[in-house]
Amino acid sequence: MNKKMLVKSLVGLVLAAAVIPMFLYGGVAVQILVLAAVMLAAYEIASLPDQKPHWILTLFLGAAIELMGHMPDTQFACAAALFLCILIVICLFHEPFVIDTAVYTYFISMILVLAMQAISRVYAAGLGGMVILYVGFACFICDTGAYFFGSFMGRHKMIPRVSPNKTWEGFVGGYLAGLAVSYVFGRYFCPALPGSLLLAGSAVLPAVGAVGDLAFSLIKRRYGIKDYGSLLPGHGGVLDRIDSLLFCLMVFNAMLIFWGF
Repeated sequence: MNKKMLVKSLVGLVLAAAVIPMFLYGGVAVQILVLAAVMLAAYEIASLPDQKPHWILTLFLGAAIELMGHMPDTQFACAAALFLCILIVICLFHEPFVIDTAVYTYFISMILVLAMQAISRVYAAGLGGMVILYVGFACFICDTGAYFFGSFMGRHKMIPRVSPNKTWEGFVGGYLAGLAVSYVFGRYFCPALPGSLLLAGSAVLPAVGAVGDLAFSLIKRRYGIKDYGSLLPGHGGVLDRIDSLLFCLMVFNAMLIFWGF
């Protein structure tokens, strides 16, 4: 294992050791964790155009995401529309903030909001932190599996213009690993999940995670950056670490609604 991979693995283990107990504990611990992630992500979103701090925009984005993430479903459409209008007004009166930056800002912010809603819905329904870990397993086992299968078996590039190192062999291997591990974990540790939801989630979420990773890579290519930040050695920024998880939580939120939670 080279030094870069060792650092990445150690940072990943430290993050897991810090975050997993907070999700299992729930309550205030999860709220603090989510708020910290939102504010760090807001800083990275605001820094997209020039990779420089923009504190007022960071505070606005963080507050907007946090408020919409805890907003009742009946008020969400109104808040989302108002948020979009404000971003357009910023474009009109703040020249460095151009229209495509507004679009990317809205895109990432709303993914964060929908991911937050999934976390809130899980705890409100009494499903518990194990269900969050189930989503995490579907996401990160796929990501880790794709890296190792791609490293040893990868021959056919997936989408070189977006992510030059990803291969179809890695994707298939990672997807199957994510499906199997998340399903077994869910069967034993998430008894509150209906069997049909468990099966559907295990089949869908690993693929969604891969799509999320590629989606955020597209944005990085647009701005010519390697990472969204440098907070996490070996990983980049917060968005680099949670991009695929955000997509998985967003889709899982839709699945929970469809299954009546």
